[in-house]
Amino acid sequence: MLTRNALIIFLLLFNAALASAQTSRIVSGSTEFSVKFILGTCHGTFGAPKGKAVFSEKNPEASTFDMTVDAASFKTNSDSRDRDMKSEKYFYVDKFPQIRFRSSKVEQVGKQYNATGTLTIRDVSRTVTLPFTAVKNADGPMKLASTFELNRLDYHIGEKDWKLKDIVTVTLTAVLR
Repeated sequence: MLTRNALIIFLLLFNAALASAQTSRIVSGSTEFSVKFILGTCHGTFGAPKGKAVFSEKNPEASTFDMTVDAASFKTNSDSRDRDMKSEKYFYVDKFPQIRFRSSKVEQVGKQYNATGTLTIRDVSRTVTLPFTAVKNADGPMKLASTFELNRLDYHIGEKDWKLKDIVTVTLTAVLR
C-alpha cells in the first residue's frame, strides 16, 4: 500500500511525464519522393502527412506516431503518369487510399532519432525503422524530418522493370502542434 508521500511523488512524476510528452496533431508538412528511371530521375510529391504524435525530446522512448498520407495525392507533373501510378498496377488508390505508419518504438541515436514501426502501403505491412530529426521552433511547433529508402517491389508497387529502379527515396516532414 502506498503511503501518502509516495502517492504524491508518484502523481507529480506522472504529471511531469505527461507534460513532457503530450499528444500533438500533425498540422502541416510534406511528402516528397524520387526514383531513378531510364531517362533520369522522377521527382514527385504526396500530400502532407496527417495524424497524431506523442513526442518528447527528453523521453523519446515514450513517443509514438500514427500518421497517414493520402495515396491519391500522388503528383509528378505528368497527368498520364500520375493516373497510371494511381491505378491497380501501382498504388491502387481506389482500394488502398492511405499509406500509414504506426510506430512501436522510438529511440534516440546520437543527435537524431529512430522510429520503428509498421509501414503499410497497399496490402502490405512491413516493419521499418525511419531515422528522423526533431527541431522545436521558437514559436512552439515541432518539426520532424525523415529521409529513408524503400524498395517499391516490397509493397507491390509495379513490377520488376529494367526501365524503373526498385529503390525509392522518400523525404517526409511533419509539423506538430
